[in-house]
Amino acid sequence: MRDQVHIRNAEAAQLARALARQTGKTISAVVLDALRQYRPRPDALERGNRVELWHRLLRRDRAHLRRPEVPIESFYNRDTGLPG
Repeated sequence: MRDQVHIRNAEAAQLARALARQTGKTISAVVLDALRQYRPRPDALERGNRVELWHRLLRRDRAHLRRPEVPIESFYNRDTGLPG
């Protein structure tokens, strides 16, 4: 048995033991099942640098929100100076 993995996290070891008892499987089988079923969320890879992710999202949104600036004078009638 050359490729052994040791669970060094107390909570993970406790959960693995509890699942093994409940299912009647070995701890190795429980861990193997969990690893086979695990699929990271698409955004999990981007979570490493949340600041960069937020900057990228803000830049994307800002690009969509840019509209030509409308001069305030365009909201007023030239002859009367009133809105409309």
